[in-house]
Amino acid sequence: MYQNYITGQTEFVLNFDFTVSSTHIVRLIDAFVDSIPNEILLKDNVSTTGRPLSHPAIMLKILLFAYSRQTYSGRKIELMLEENIPMRWLARDNHYSYHTINNFRSSSHASELIKQSFVYFSLALKDHDLIKDDAVFIDGTKIEADANKYSFTWKKSVQKYHNSLKEKASALYEELVEKQVIESMDLETVQSSSGMELISE
Repeated sequence: MYQNYITGQTEFVLNFDFTVSSTHIVRLIDAFVDSIPNEILLKDNVSTTGRPLSHPAIMLKILLFAYSRQTYSGRKIELMLEENIPMRWLARDNHYSYHTINNFRSSSHASELIKQSFVYFSLALKDHDLIKDDAVFIDGTKIEADANKYSFTWKKSVQKYHNSLKEKASALYEELVEKQVIESMDLETVQSSSGMELISE
């Protein structure tokens, strides 16, 4: 069972009034993730009892935006959810702990979903000349891309970029992102389970 999630919701009620520019990358991420079919996004073996899980769509949006800002630590992503207005907009003003973030991306299903989304979205940005050919994702730069002008959808991306998952983009993802993600998660696991004193030993 997942938390309630409504696709196609363009605005929502927040504790205070804010929005993001129509040219901000979070709007492209938002539209792209909302185009992913539920049969790909959701796992079949989710319990129907207990506390609802964080919805994969929101978690995926959070991670894609964090990675686009070269932020891989769960603790730093948690901080972005508190302090970064575009991130808060993207997350529907939901707050998630770094434990929740790391638990989500540590599953094999989520890991593969994040990788595919990252590669497809990056290649779509390149095709629209929004990033340089040799950039990894957006390489920490700020881009302007009107979400109403560009059509980034999962179906089109699968049809066009699927073979690239085995080529350069996938290799760059493995080398420059996954290693940093795993390193950050491992460090946070040690800190949360054993205390900061072990880090200096």
